[in-house]
Amino acid sequence: MMEDVHRHEFDELVIVRHGSGFHIINDQVEFIYKGDFFLVAANDIHCYQSTNKLSVINVLLHKEREFKFIQNIDALIHPIAEPPCTMKKHRVSLTDEELNKIGSVADMINSQCDAEFDSHYFACAESGLLSIIVTLFQCASRKGDRIHNTDSGKRHLLNYLRENYASSINWDYLCEESGVAKRTMFRFIKEITGYTPEQFQSRYRLLKTQELLRTSDYPIGKIATLCGFNNAPRLTEAYKKQFQRTPSQERARVSNSVI
Repeated sequence: MMEDVHRHEFDELVIVRHGSGFHIINDQVEFIYKGDFFLVAANDIHCYQSTNKLSVINVLLHKEREFKFIQNIDALIHPIAEPPCTMKKHRVSLTDEELNKIGSVADMINSQCDAEFDSHYFACAESGLLSIIVTLFQCASRKGDRIHNTDSGKRHLLNYLRENYASSINWDYLCEESGVAKRTMFRFIKEITGYTPEQFQSRYRLLKTQELLRTSDYPIGKIATLCGFNNAPRLTEAYKKQFQRTPSQERARVSNSVI
């Protein structure tokens, strides 16, 4: 169901509990993995693609349903609702301890009997929601250099891959910079993404190509350059193999749907 394109009539706060995948929201592509979190606003169109053991916690916020104790939910959510397309280059993620805490609180909320929506229900549910939001806010406020040493190399690696998908990667240099052996690095990437490093980079480039075809009027040749392809013919060949249509046909589909 995650791969189905859909929208909601409510805001959806998403926390990645396990695994990884590509999240596509309003045609904007972002690679997400364990510890990431983001907001999908009401009427946003989104889906997940190329997921690898992806498990998420969804906090659904129905604005038309009033809270009993929380007075201004928008003010609470705003600081942590940074859109995927503007995420910090070296963003931090939730630690395992924070994820476990949020998971326990989410399970507690789900276990509440909501048959009568009495004060006990709202007290438990809203205090739990505040606990989750405070944890996310504290994480979003941390500096990028304050991540745990045990995770810093792997986090740096994944951030680097996300930000440099269009570049030719010097794996030896990246291993040295991340402090991770090359064999360990390749095994880690396959474990996290489900792809070899080359396959992951290719998939990312093609999804970013699809994003630009749908959201920009750049010539296909420029898109090829921006997304790491040598030229337009190479892009067309790879794109058709992946999506069974050419970049020009993709753009035509978008134009027709708008009309």
